[in-house]
Amino acid sequence: MPIFIKSTIPGVSTRTSWLLQIGLLAIVTLLAILPREDPPIVAAEETRVPPVANLVTTAPHEASVAFATIEVVVSRNDTMDRLFRRFELNLADLASLRDLPELRSQIDKLQPGELLRIMHRGGELVGLERKLSDSETLKVTRDSSGFSTDVLKNPLEIHTRTASATIDSSLFQAAADAQLNDRIAFELAEIFQYDIDFVLDIQPGDRFTVVYEDISQDGTPLRTGNILAAKFINEGREYRAVRYTDADGHSEYFTPDGKSLRKAFIRAPVQFSRVSSRFNPSRRHPVLNRIRAHKGVDYAAPIGTPVRAAGEGRVRFVGIQGGYGNVVELEHGSGVVTVYGHLSRFAARLRRGEHVELGQIIAFVGMTGLATGPHLHYEYRVRGVHQNPQTVALPDAAPIPAAQLDGFLTATADLVNMLDLPAGPALVAR
Repeated sequence: MPIFIKSTIPGVSTRTSWLLQIGLLAIVTLLAILPREDPPIVAAEETRVPPVANLVTTAPHEASVAFATIEVVVSRNDTMDRLFRRFELNLADLASLRDLPELRSQIDKLQPGELLRIMHRGGELVGLERKLSDSETLKVTRDSSGFSTDVLKNPLEIHTRTASATIDSSLFQAAADAQLNDRIAFELAEIFQYDIDFVLDIQPGDRFTVVYEDISQDGTPLRTGNILAAKFINEGREYRAVRYTDADGHSEYFTPDGKSLRKAFIRAPVQFSRVSSRFNPSRRHPVLNRIRAHKGVDYAAPIGTPVRAAGEGRVRFVGIQGGYGNVVELEHGSGVVTVYGHLSRFAARLRRGEHVELGQIIAFVGMTGLATGPHLHYEYRVRGVHQNPQTVALPDAAPIPAAQLDGFLTATADLVNMLDLPAGPALVAR
């Protein structure tokens, strides 16, 4: 039974007040019995955080785990101090890490490109992981007594593989078809560079075999390792090499009978370029348009290509010299001088009288002086007489000492034999 309240509003009669109350009651009752729709669910707008270069931050999903993980790829100028400041981590924790003798060197020497994993709780360091090598990971953890460290070891698996190929178009294509990477091709060229000019001498039909290390971890391939032995057949002539590590840990390549593959000089001071002009006593000069002996070899290469010292020696001249443009002359002893012309620039701090090592970068290819295009002009002189750099006999480096020869032959016998074992179907680069 509804209860009607007598109106107390001035100027409103009692009858009118009752009618108003009856109407209001009817409206409330009607609203109560009508079907109601739930309010629409509005999806929360996704908040997009601008990406931070080289940074991945992983927040924990469980409310009980109150720490976050930062994964950062180290940049060239990064230090641990800068990283702690960038991510607003507690610098006192960094100082505590540096107080641990076994950590100081491993904390302060970061390598560009390496991955660091940092765990923190509101800026307080909880843990840190750093990969020291393919097989070792440094792990720092925090407990009630402070920080402790451990080096986790995950050994590498090293398998010895053999691959063979026949060259049709290029060394690199042949290596690729033999499922070898470019690094193996480069190393193969480095091993035989004293006997074979890989710009001039490589011919279709040349063949090679390499015995090399294949490195994996937990069954996952990581990379190729060292070339352990190699055979290269160039225009029918066979060259062999085997890697030997002496008692001092120094590794070098020798022939199977113990002669060093190294010579006092390399054939080509510019790697994998193109010969644009050979040694020719009666060549017509392209600029002067008259017969003028070409007393060296021209290697066409892009401006800025590194030029290496053909042998160990001292800088006799560095500067501008007539038609040679920018030129470097090196003295090597026994009357041998090598000349490098048309350079774009010299290596930093290269000075007259400076000692240089075989293969050291001394300058960069250019087209200064009387040059019609970018190239290196290279000369080899013996007591003032120009020799053909491609055919002159180069002196050998020291062989295995006689007292160590038996040990060398025993240690390398299996590798040498592997060069003659089948490596599967012969691969031909097309």
